[in-house]
Order: sequence, then C-alpha cells, then structure tokens
Amino acid sequence: MVGLVQGVPLELEADPRPGQNETHSHINWWQEPSDLLSRFPKSTKRSDFCDWYRIVDGLLGIDSEDTPVRQRFRTLYAELLSPAPSPLEASRGLLCRIQLGDGLPAHLVTFTTLSEISIIDFVLALFPGRGYVETNRAAPGWRSLILDGGSQPILSASGSQVLVDAHGPWQALIANCAVNWIMQMQRGLMFFHAAAVGIGGEGVLIAGDKGAGKSTLSMTLAAHGHDFFGDEIAAVRTEVFELAPFRRALSIRKGPQAPQVEKRLKDKSCFTETFPDGGERIRAVTSELFPESGTRPQPVRRAFFLRGFEKSPRAELFQPRPQDLGLLAPLACTFWGSSGAARLAQMAKLLSGVKCYFLYAGNPEDTAILVERIVRSE
Repeated sequence: MVGLVQGVPLELEADPRPGQNETHSHINWWQEPSDLLSRFPKSTKRSDFCDWYRIVDGLLGIDSEDTPVRQRFRTLYAELLSPAPSPLEASRGLLCRIQLGDGLPAHLVTFTTLSEISIIDFVLALFPGRGYVETNRAAPGWRSLILDGGSQPILSASGSQVLVDAHGPWQALIANCAVNWIMQMQRGLMFFHAAAVGIGGEGVLIAGDKGAGKSTLSMTLAAHGHDFFGDEIAAVRTEVFELAPFRRALSIRKGPQAPQVEKRLKDKSCFTETFPDGGERIRAVTSELFPESGTRPQPVRRAFFLRGFEKSPRAELFQPRPQDLGLLAPLACTFWGSSGAARLAQMAKLLSGVKCYFLYAGNPEDTAILVERIVRSE
C-alpha cells in the first residue's frame, strides 16, 4: 500500500505531548457537553473577523475569535486571501468558526459545509503518528480524543461541533483539520508533499523527504524566472494532470542558497521564526520574493525525486514500477472519502505519463541548471 503523508502542518505550535493538558483535570468539561454548548452564542451570522482563502478551487472561511489562529492563517496563506464570497459560493466551501468560552474550560469550533465528515476519524487518518487516541470518556452522542499517555480528552466532537480543551494544544490541530478538509472536498485534485514548478511549458514535480532540498531547488528555479506553484504542497488536476498553484508562505531552512535567492532574501522584508524543533527558518511571501514568477497552467511532464547530496549534481532516469507510487508522497486527505483503488489508478497513470529521475543534488545553482538542461533537452 502507498505510504500516505500526514496532514499539512499549520505550524502554530509544538507537537502536543502527554501531560501538557493535565493542569485542570478536575474540570470534566467533556462529560456534559450539551450544558457547555448552551453557554455559547447561537448566532450563525459570520463575524467581521471572517477571512476567506481560496485553496486551489475550494473556499475556506476562518471566522476565529482566537487571534493567534486568525493571524497565523494570514501569515501562511497571505497569497490565497480571497474577497468575501456570495452566500451561494460560501455554502459550497467550508466555514470554520472558533468561539472562545470566556471563563469556560473549553472553546467551541463549528464546521459548516454541505457534507459532514467524522472529525475523529479524520484526525486519526491524517495524523497517525501524533499520539491521538480515541477514548470512551465521552458523553452519549459524542466522541473524544486524548493524547497517548494523557488522562483527559483534548477534544470532543458531535457532528460538526467540536469542543476543545481551552488549556490544551488545540489550535494547530483544528487549523490542520480545516485546511485538509477543504483539500479533500476537491475530488478533481490530488495533493502531494512536493514542490512544483513550470519550465518552458512543462510542469515539474520535485519530491523528497523533509529537508531534502525541495524548497531550495524550487526557489532557485523561480529565481531563474520559471513559474512557481509551491514549495511544500503540489496540487495536480486529475482530469488533465495539470499543475494548480498552492503557494503558502515560504519556510526556508538555514543552509546554502543560490546567489540570486540570497540577494532577494536580503532585499525583501522577510522575518525569522524559531520552530518547535529549535531550528530557525525564514518566512517569505512568494509573490514578493519572485514577482515575475507566474502559475500558468502546465501539464506535468517530469518528476524529480531527491535522493541526497553529492559534490556535483547528477540525475538518473528510471522507469517507475507499481511499488514506486509512494515516491509521489500523496497527502492522506487525497485518499479520504474516495475509492483508494481509483486514486491509486490515477497516481499510476500520472507516474506512467511523466519522465522520472532520481536526483542527487549538489549546490543549488548547479542543481537547478541540471534540471533546466534535462527539461529542455527533449
């Protein structure tokens, strides 16, 4: 079976660890959720804080009373901010409303869309390695999650309503649910953990493990004037196997960069963040860093799979086999709610229609020149 990549991270905070939400275990808020729900305003009218984001073809509304969540979305998805949609268009998207309970032990999150999903099952499928475990400590009609090793729920869900522990690590989890939910609603797309660029009318996927150099290589190619679709998530239309843009804010690790990229990073108003793992990364908006880089529709014609670093870059053309489907690193949301066999068939067709290379990267500039030469050679 193809290995699925976990849900796309919003990077709001550190990964939760058992014990972080143990400070108020005497408040069993999950045992009487109906009483707690009655203490939140019932109005369904969107507030003035509602921001809308166009995630490829889908609309995601974030109506959050929690300032960190709202500001973080604006930082990561600045290029995807969209004007407020019409009521009809909004009804076809996904609205995530976050209400803070003043003095209450839990906050309320409500998801509004045309089709419901099981939040608990969705979280467990998206984040199998994050320590989330379903517990039987839930009221009738509700389901709850705890962290493995913890003693009380971090959230309880019933239908589209979710109560989250006000003192627990809930923001990143809810934000990830919202982003992955709007992606899985788009059945005409597949999402991969990969960078995507366009070179001379050809769509190019660049896949590899975390830290393999996807962002570095794709940014170098963008600095050369090529189209830039994203450095973290690649969206591919299944009908025509065409790249669609998914440009989040760039997250740039410390390390060698091409001279043109280094110059742009110095000239633009970027900022540095310290991540949960202690490492520092530079944040930059793609359209500001590479204003000349577009996202013209381009069919996927090449796929490069990063395999490590060498003194001089080199690439090996290979013929993909069925067991190589996992190289594409599909996000778990791509398979949620759809036929796994149908998705695998689409991936196989995509992989069989592109030229595939194992890429051993050297310095960023030389590696980008090698990729350009390969794409333009045939």
